[in-house]
Amino acid sequence: MGPRSAEGCARRCCQCGTGVNYRRVSFLLKTLADLLPLYLSPYNGRVEIVNFPENSFNVIGASGECPHCGAKSYFHPVGTAHIEQNRIVSAARCQACKGFILIIGGRMGQNQAASLQHVFPLGKPNENVDPEVPAAVAEDFKEALRCEWIKAYKASVVMCRRAVQGSVIELGAKGDRLIDQIDDLFKNGKITEALKDFAHEVRLTGNDGAHPGKDGLADVSPKDASDIIEFIREYLHHVYVMPAKLRARKPAAAASVSSPKS
Repeated sequence: MGPRSAEGCARRCCQCGTGVNYRRVSFLLKTLADLLPLYLSPYNGRVEIVNFPENSFNVIGASGECPHCGAKSYFHPVGTAHIEQNRIVSAARCQACKGFILIIGGRMGQNQAASLQHVFPLGKPNENVDPEVPAAVAEDFKEALRCEWIKAYKASVVMCRRAVQGSVIELGAKGDRLIDQIDDLFKNGKITEALKDFAHEVRLTGNDGAHPGKDGLADVSPKDASDIIEFIREYLHHVYVMPAKLRARKPAAAASVSSPKS
C-alpha cells in the first residue's frame, strides 16, 4: 500500500472514531521536531531518506539500519507529515520490527525533495563480539565500536590498536613494542602472514590516532575507522573463533571414527 493510500486509510479511521486525530499528530510532530534536537543526539546509524515525487514530495520515508532492531529495513511513512517551507517531519514504521521512528528532512522549498537531517530515537551501536574472544580483548574492541558510533574516529582506531596489543600479549608474544610482538607471533607460526598484515595495519592507523602530525595525517577519517574495525573482526575471527570451532569439532569427529559401524 503506497503512502497516498495509507494516508487515506488512516484518515477514514479517524473519521469513524477508531483512528488518530491527525491535526493533533501534526501539532505533535512539529513540537517534537522543534524540541528533540535540544535534548537528544540524532540516530547515528546508516539511514537514507526516501522521497515520494508522486506525492509532490510531501511524504517521506526512510531505509537503512533500524535504531530499534538493527535490521536493514524500509520505514513506511505513517499519518500526515508536518510540512514547513524548508522542512518536513514524518513518523515512519520499521517493516521488520514494527517500531516507530521520527524523520526530519530539510529542503530548499515546498514540493522539493528533502535530504535527511535527523532520525530519532538515538539507537545503539552494534557491539556484538564473539564469545570465544578473551574478555579483556573483547572489552577494548567494544569500546572501539562505541567510539565509532559517536564519530570519535581517532579514539576508535586507538582502541582497536589496544585490542590487538592485548591479543598478541594474550597469545604469548615476546617483545616490548607492538611491531615486535606481531612479528614474533608470525615468526613462531601463531598467526598467518595475512593476519600479520592485518595487525600491522591496525597498529599503524592506531598510531595515527594517538600521535598526530608525525606522518602528515591531520585526522583519522570515518573510512579509516570503518576499515580498521573490519580488519579487527577478521583478525579476531581467525585467531579465536575458527580455532575454537575446530577444537570443538575434533572430539565429535574422533567419536564418529571410533564408533563401530552397524
